[in-house]
Amino acid sequence: MDELLAVIRRLPFDERLRLIERAAHDAAEDTPRPGAVQSAAPSLLGLMADEPELVDRMCSAAYDARDTARMRTVDD
Repeated sequence: MDELLAVIRRLPFDERLRLIERAAHDAAEDTPRPGAVQSAAPSLLGLMADEPELVDRMCSAAYDARDTARMRTVDD
């Protein structure tokens, strides 16, 4: 690696800059990118489409919790 750096340092300044820009560009092109992100989260109902009884129980539990929950007051 030291030999490579010595050769690069002997290049004229403009050529060194072009070499560095090209190396940076090539490295960016070769860098793996994460997969595409979905714009919306998957629906819980869609994830449990084959479990209708479980969805019914979850909805029932959510409604029960909502009915018994104390709502906090909002100060103006």
